[in-house]
Amino acid sequence: MRQRRTGGDGYSLAELTVALALLAIMAMLTIPAAAEISRQLTMRAACNEVAAIFTRARAMAAFERRDVGIRWTSVGGDVTFAVYQDMNGNGVLTEEIRKGIDVLVEGPVSMKRRYPGISFSFLPGFGARDPNGDPIGDLADPIKFGRSDICTFTPLGNASPGSIYLSNGRNRQALVRISPSSARIQIFEWETGRKAWNRL
Repeated sequence: MRQRRTGGDGYSLAELTVALALLAIMAMLTIPAAAEISRQLTMRAACNEVAAIFTRARAMAAFERRDVGIRWTSVGGDVTFAVYQDMNGNGVLTEEIRKGIDVLVEGPVSMKRRYPGISFSFLPGFGARDPNGDPIGDLADPIKFGRSDICTFTPLGNASPGSIYLSNGRNRQALVRISPSSARIQIFEWETGRKAWNRL
């Protein structure tokens, strides 16, 4: 028997049931997509923050006419950065930081507190090469600026080359890279489907 509506603008129980079922299906499809978008935006925000740190140091070196170095340090699962200024014209050096010759101008600042869920790391088993096609090397070392992990910018617009790798430990990998001659700062994101780096 056909159900009758109780009023001109009313809905039957069957119609309401179908509408609620459709809403539930839409919610189930939307929530994972929204979570993935959120993970992507958080990763990009962390990369942009790292790029901004480099940009400030590059500008400071040009303005102050002194080398400016960013020292990255891994401590207890966190990574901190600190910015130093060269005071004797021979670059920012670990030994001179220790002696107080190269002076601290910013930091140290914890990155873990700013971006929970994002770490300076590689995805488990990550086997891709870097954007230039070169081997990445030791996956236990996501900060690749030599042994000191200091990226130095000069007043002439040069920089010590290197890369910083970030991941969310699940499905997103990215890196921030410094080119040596131009001190160009680039952000790359790994696209799992294409198995290729995408420059942002």
